[in-house]
Amino acid sequence: MSKFFSLKYILGFTISAIYFNFRVLNVFLVIPFFDEYDSPAYFKWELYPSFRTHGITSLYYLIDNEFVICIIQAIIGSLVWIYLWFIFQDLIKNKSLKVVFTFLFYLLGSSSVIIEQDSSLLSESLSLSSTLFLIGISIKIFITSKRPRNLDFIFFGFAIIWFASTKSSNSLITPLLLVIYALSLRLLTKINLKYGLVLGVSVIGLFFFINALSSDITKTLTTSGTINNRLIFNEKWKDNLIKSDYPVEAIQVFQNYSKQNLGIPPDQAVVNLPQFKKWWNGGGDSYLLKFTLTNPDYAFVAPIALPLFSENLNYRKSLLSGWSQGTDRTEEYSGFRNSQAIRTFFWPDEPEKAYLVLAISFFMIGFSFMIFVFLNKSREFYLFLIFILLTVIWSYLNWWFGSKPADMARHNLSAAVVFKVIPILMLVLSIEYLISSKNMIFLNRTGVRTSSD
Repeated sequence: MSKFFSLKYILGFTISAIYFNFRVLNVFLVIPFFDEYDSPAYFKWELYPSFRTHGITSLYYLIDNEFVICIIQAIIGSLVWIYLWFIFQDLIKNKSLKVVFTFLFYLLGSSSVIIEQDSSLLSESLSLSSTLFLIGISIKIFITSKRPRNLDFIFFGFAIIWFASTKSSNSLITPLLLVIYALSLRLLTKINLKYGLVLGVSVIGLFFFINALSSDITKTLTTSGTINNRLIFNEKWKDNLIKSDYPVEAIQVFQNYSKQNLGIPPDQAVVNLPQFKKWWNGGGDSYLLKFTLTNPDYAFVAPIALPLFSENLNYRKSLLSGWSQGTDRTEEYSGFRNSQAIRTFFWPDEPEKAYLVLAISFFMIGFSFMIFVFLNKSREFYLFLIFILLTVIWSYLNWWFGSKPADMARHNLSAAVVFKVIPILMLVLSIEYLISSKNMIFLNRTGVRTSSD
């Protein structure tokens, strides 16, 4: 038995080391991607209000070296991916399923869509790492451990803070995560300092939440981008907009700056207009909120079915695109041409195939939920349901920050990865539970154990 476990861990560490080296060494083969519009803000540290979140700006500002930052992002990203693999391995008992899961999991983790984030001076790499770490520690607490350690809850609190600190849209769901954290400490632990932990994590998490709502830069750019990428293409929405005294000339300015590079992004060009500033100060700052509240079809249906509202809108501007296609800097940016990572079948180039892969993922989720219900696996059912619901809510919030088609894939990258990692794990677990259930029935009837027990 000790020999088996030794061999198992030797293989595990060997696979992990190969993955770690592949991911870190790939940074040395490429030139860091610096977005002339977005990246500069990550190197500017501000306490409050801060345009970019502190989990990113603190690292970028202190190190102030593009290559070193990319190395750190690759190290963190690979370690979190390996950590997640070890957590999942504790869940899966069947040897054959362990092999299948390991192959699929590391193949996904080696895809260019994930690897290219390490060498991009944007928030996606650390945001994705924090998301996966939060998922890993949650599974460890709620499924893997019969008696979670106090240290696990400290890491859980750290995971929430880290997650909230890497992206403004992440921090917007922090209140929900804090409620889950408080309930978890209340129900699952007797740690003496649990109220202090809840208070500390809540104060820091709510700071990031309030900071995300404080920046007028984010609000104005989001409003400008949303209006000119969506609202003007639906006559009803456009009429509503014009009646609010939105400057018509701003629409033309956005179109002009979209057709060619005139030095600043089109949404920023609109925000710079005196007419826009007048409209903004006259009530435009709350226009999107009021519009969403009075147009529930836009709020709930449009994010996943935008073309239903105008023939001039397509699914590239919907969450279906954000959840399925990922970024493509390895092909588009010449500095990544020496990268050894490929997209893999998880991220097809063609939109139709990408939507098909997403549909398969949703089918795997639905099938697994049915198995969990059938076999009375309540802990798995509720935890994965929370993961899915939070990801959907989080994606809807991200939709406001990703008006442009290119940003749709980038801003929803973490959600896209979740909708690939979680279905694989759920399907493997559901198959294992079915096998175990079949073997238990056979054992009860015959008294003979099967070879897979």
